[in-house]
Amino acid sequence: MPYSENDSQYINTTEYKKLETRLTQLVSVMDELSAQNTAARKLRYTEIDIESERASSKLQPDELLIPQHIIDANIRREQSSYIQYVTQSPRAVVMQDFQQPANDTSIIERDVTNKIRFDGWQLSMFANIDGFQQNGYGILEVVFDQSKPGNVGHEFVQLGDFGMVSDTKDIQDCEMVVRNYYFSKTMLIAMAEPNSPWKFEKAQVDKVVGKDPPLSNDNIGMSKDKSLYRIQKVMFRFQGLVHVGWACKESADDWLRVPQPLFIGRRELITDPLSGQPQMQGNVPASQDVYEKDYPYYVFPYLISENNTINQLKGRAYLDQDCQTAVTSLLSSFCTAHRRAAGLYFSKDVEDPNDDIMMQKNIFFRSGALINSKVTQFQLTPPSADIMSAINALVLGNQQETSQVNFAAQNRKDSRKTAEEIRASTQAANALSTVQVVLFSNALKNVYTAMFDIIQSRVVCGLLQVQPEVAPYYQRKYIVKPAGDTDVIERQQLLKMMMDSWPVMKETPAGPVFLMDMIARMFPEHSSKYIQIIQQAMQQQQSQQAQQQMQMMQGVKQLADGVVALSKKPEMFSEIGKIHALPALEQTAETIESMQEARKQQAQQKPQQ
Repeated sequence: MPYSENDSQYINTTEYKKLETRLTQLVSVMDELSAQNTAARKLRYTEIDIESERASSKLQPDELLIPQHIIDANIRREQSSYIQYVTQSPRAVVMQDFQQPANDTSIIERDVTNKIRFDGWQLSMFANIDGFQQNGYGILEVVFDQSKPGNVGHEFVQLGDFGMVSDTKDIQDCEMVVRNYYFSKTMLIAMAEPNSPWKFEKAQVDKVVGKDPPLSNDNIGMSKDKSLYRIQKVMFRFQGLVHVGWACKESADDWLRVPQPLFIGRRELITDPLSGQPQMQGNVPASQDVYEKDYPYYVFPYLISENNTINQLKGRAYLDQDCQTAVTSLLSSFCTAHRRAAGLYFSKDVEDPNDDIMMQKNIFFRSGALINSKVTQFQLTPPSADIMSAINALVLGNQQETSQVNFAAQNRKDSRKTAEEIRASTQAANALSTVQVVLFSNALKNVYTAMFDIIQSRVVCGLLQVQPEVAPYYQRKYIVKPAGDTDVIERQQLLKMMMDSWPVMKETPAGPVFLMDMIARMFPEHSSKYIQIIQQAMQQQQSQQAQQQMQMMQGVKQLADGVVALSKKPEMFSEIGKIHALPALEQTAETIESMQEARKQQAQQKPQQ
């Protein structure tokens, strides 16, 4: 039965025939997105065969084409902030105890990081970053994988391999979503074996592998280079739970695997109905699978605008294509024109326009040849260099649009860069790039929260082993967010405040300690050797000061002893000295002796205490 807007038989069913039309619609959407992705990729890398263009006369033999890669350059320029966000922090997540926010959570943060950052975790994350920069959005899927330390991982789904209705604003509102997978014939046959965990239907797999793999947008024109069959993983809601089935729209007429409730590793304890305590199954608590109610797909938007339709989000391929085309055209024309202007051209020096009838054309001149006619030599006028200013204006304007305002602070003929100009442009660029990183952080928070919920449930149920001192932390409820929020964004803000305060702080007694804290935050990997040098210099300075102070105290003590000894020898004074100098000397000696006596008493009292 053909699909119509009023048809609702596909709702709350698992029958392939009732869902087939909806699946066909989503496969068609994926084909359109795949073609769009291929076109964006070719535009980004400027995949043009210049020799083929000349052979087809689209380019003249002396015409140059100088491809510009503005789209790719802007993507790579912006990637550093995203890569820094996910890799610079030694931990992946920052966790806050929901009931007691003041609790120290560093021990569970380290344990969760070791489970989230599995071998190769960067590959899907970096591919996702590159994908949403190019196309406007990227999609990560959280998957159950027992080979990972946390039994959970994430996979990037490229544009064209994920199908949803074109007006989708929130993936969780979709009635059905589809993802393409690619398998070889050998793999598909193995997936239909009786003991295979995939449990594919052999009859349907035979229909798939009985045909040649279909051509994709990436291998059109390369009919010999095809070995992968496109298989669809279909998710939809049935009786309140997400179900997942496998199909091949091109070749099969039924499910490759009948839809089943979606399980991605989440577990829950089985409790005794009377006591409420967990039941035990051997040495571990009894538990059961928990099936998902939400799709495990998470959207990473590149930019947010008033249009929140996912398929309407735009990336750098769309935003930079006109500028890249214009710069490529202008620069190619400029270089071609200069090449032509550099050549020598000749014509016969005659006034009769018909003088060359029945004569040989396209003669090439060479040195030492005899020319039997008067010849005029000329050159084409080269284009003005002002065109380079126009190209620079296009490029600089594009860099401003890509949040790279600091690139606009270039040396110009009419001015020089100033410190204030550089600082203002850098601050503006940082502010703009921070907005995009915060947007990325919001999506990453949802991914990490879902992954932690799965890890936590499996630890509580005894399916994941952790250190005894860590286990109690998994019993509590947490708020999870990416560590980059604290370790990158907030750290950069703190560093800026510390650098602004340094001119004042360095004049205070806290200056050296403040400097060591600032170095530790600026250079976490190399700060230890710098701090060690500073501490050694401080200790050496303190040692010198203590030595100087001790020498001074010894000199003062010798002087005091001399004064006391002199006061006890009045015979050494003249009569006038006994009247004027001796009384003052005796008084000073008495003060010194009283101070020495008080110090002796204090020294005697300390051992008794």
